[in-house]
Amino acid sequence: MGLFIFFWAVAAISFLLVCCFFNRIRLVIAILKAAADFVKDVCSALLVPPVMFTFQIMLYVSWLITLVYLYSTGEQKRPQEGWPFASIEVDQRLEGQLAYHLFGLLWINAFIIALGQFILASSAGIWYFMRQQMNSPVRTSVFRALRYHMGSLAFGSLILAIVQFIRITFEYIKKKSYAMGVPENAVTKFIFKCMKCCLACFERFIKFINTQAYIQVALTGKSFCSSAIAAFYLIFRNTVVFGMTHGLSIIFVFVGKLFITVIPTIAGFLVITQVEDISKRISSPISLCICFAFISYAIGSLFMQVWGMASETILQAYLVDIEVNANVATNCPASLQEFVDKNKKIKDKTRV
Repeated sequence: MGLFIFFWAVAAISFLLVCCFFNRIRLVIAILKAAADFVKDVCSALLVPPVMFTFQIMLYVSWLITLVYLYSTGEQKRPQEGWPFASIEVDQRLEGQLAYHLFGLLWINAFIIALGQFILASSAGIWYFMRQQMNSPVRTSVFRALRYHMGSLAFGSLILAIVQFIRITFEYIKKKSYAMGVPENAVTKFIFKCMKCCLACFERFIKFINTQAYIQVALTGKSFCSSAIAAFYLIFRNTVVFGMTHGLSIIFVFVGKLFITVIPTIAGFLVITQVEDISKRISSPISLCICFAFISYAIGSLFMQVWGMASETILQAYLVDIEVNANVATNCPASLQEFVDKNKKIKDKTRV
């Protein structure tokens, strides 16, 4: 009985929230539709995530090769009995070099991610404001990033790399503390877990602010700090809309990845098990289904990454459009224009 009342209370609260924020929910849905229109109109944006991922793979491979050479510069020790390989003693000099090398990885990796986010945000901004005159928005965005905004992207990625490096350093200090005899009791575990949680939350906050700042840089062309402050106040003025857009985007991204992964995997399983010519040549469909699922998930992740970035950019572009043009969106696409027209009719009726 108590559980029944609880679910009825949750349903009633949800209904009231939908009634209170009905207009904002309609706006969020219109923005998500506009993001889908952007992906349909600018198909070349789907190439940005795999290109950035390729750069990341190249970075990791080169970083690992350099790490092996760097680690081998340490003083070698004789192998222990029963172990054929020599060990390397990590002194203070080598420890500092490894830390410097690790920080370089974090910074360059964050810069590659920032570059991809900026290119997608700039492409969505060009599509929003210059749909009729746009000519290869992705190529234009790449030129803008490399010509005008490398410093902003490098500075934002530097901040994120510092936070990530602090998190890794904290884990190293915790491990060293236990090795030096710090008691591993409930109090120390609680303190370390609290600090770890705070650092993880701060890193997520920096990632969120960086993403919004890159969008502002793409839309306005200002520096990183000015864009971050403008993005923060824009979010503060429109907290509900940003919260709903971000929350619904997460849900849609999850559902989209799930569908894109599950449906092709099931279809592939049916093909390799039901088609006679194929099923006779295959002993077990499990390995092929795993390959289907992996490829489908990778494709779904790339597609939904573009769509999610486009939705956040279009939201900021719409809010900037309204604020610049005295509460009138003059550049919004057709899917958003439907919401604007309906909202205007509702306001006119309420005034009458």
